[in-house]
Amino acid sequence: MVDKDERYLFVTDFDKTLSMYDSGYQLAGKLGISPQKYDAKIEHVRRKNIVQLGGELAHLIVWDDEFKCRVTKQMLAEVGRETKLKKDVAELVQLLKDGIGDKVFLTYVTSAGPWELIVSALDGIIPAENIFASTLIYDENDVAIDVERTGAGDAKVATIDALKIREKIPRSRIIYVGDGTSDVHVMLHVKAYNGYPIAVSSSPYMGHIAKRTVISDNALAVLIPILEEINGYSEDDIIKFFSQQKKPIHEWNRARVEWIDLED
Repeated sequence: MVDKDERYLFVTDFDKTLSMYDSGYQLAGKLGISPQKYDAKIEHVRRKNIVQLGGELAHLIVWDDEFKCRVTKQMLAEVGRETKLKKDVAELVQLLKDGIGDKVFLTYVTSAGPWELIVSALDGIIPAENIFASTLIYDENDVAIDVERTGAGDAKVATIDALKIREKIPRSRIIYVGDGTSDVHVMLHVKAYNGYPIAVSSSPYMGHIAKRTVISDNALAVLIPILEEINGYSEDDIIKFFSQQKKPIHEWNRARVEWIDLED
């Protein structure tokens, strides 16, 4: 690999960021829990404010009557293998690793989801040691019985700070990609130090935090704001770049969306 002048830290969430859907629904389905019932359980935990946003699934695995003593390492790995990733996740990671122009990007995942599930889903794409997620405690039969550490909320901030020190990268060269509730703390943290938070969902509160929002079912789409604002590419340069990767842009719509609620 050619030496690069600038090193960046590229950290991404997993559920609905690299994956198409929330893997919690898949796990619930294996236990015979409907999506509607799973949603109700998540909302119940959130109303109680007993875990950080994003840590609800880990809480359910240990404490909920329909989850506890039923979730195993093997089950989590199986859900991971069945998880549908966004298109071209592997290609995105390889491009970041090889570097673009004079910049190279070190890729890590931080998620509130169970570690075994995410490692399985990204097997052969991102090394297990580059994945930071919720870690569970198992009994002698590999059944989850407790939570050692959740990867939600402030835990993501701590992970970012540890990686910054490990890789000796300034805060202004940290890119974070996320989609929702468990990403708010870390995106605010990254933005406060002139880093670069990117949102991949249209949630109204994310638009106030992220520097850019990119909506696509292809993981490569998050490169567009990076190419434009970090590498300094023009729109024509970006179109040419994607064509060179044999991933031509079929449609590119830009819009500024205002979320307005007027009182009667």
